[in-house]
Amino acid sequence: MDRTRRNELETASVLLHKIADGTPITPGDSIQAVIAAAALDAVLEPGGWTQIREGEGVFTTNLALTTRASLRDALKKAAQMRRRSLTGLVTDGHREILAGTWTPPQRTGKSSPIPAGDRRVVLNVTVEDALRQELRRRLPSLSEELGYQVTEGGSALAYLQYKLAKELDQLLPEKKAE
Repeated sequence: MDRTRRNELETASVLLHKIADGTPITPGDSIQAVIAAAALDAVLEPGGWTQIREGEGVFTTNLALTTRASLRDALKKAAQMRRRSLTGLVTDGHREILAGTWTPPQRTGKSSPIPAGDRRVVLNVTVEDALRQELRRRLPSLSEELGYQVTEGGSALAYLQYKLAKELDQLLPEKKAE
């Protein structure tokens, strides 16, 4: 069986958990540690993370989310505080929508005016093509069920704000003023 980079990283995770738990390491674990360390080194190289996807035939595309700069910056900072990636959170959101465990909220009227000194920007995340296609197929029927328009980008931004709400309350100027 061919070992993928993901397999090697999973081995690294298991070994690190053993060490953290104080479980004795066997000679076999030591051999696996050499492979795991090499996998970690490879993934930490510039562009190395792509090896995980390429080995599995997983393809991703950019999802451009238009928002204001202050919200984009706060989302990035909030994700860092949680030690999560925005891409990972958006992926979780897509999966929750498809599983029916989270429903995107209805947008209320027009978008809020951009505060003085702020500007519109694009927040880029990458999402697996297959997951995006599955969500896109589901959006028309979901919109019909809910009685309001549900979009991929709107859902992604709403999910990020939902999952990072606590941190955003601390980071966004308008939230601090409330």
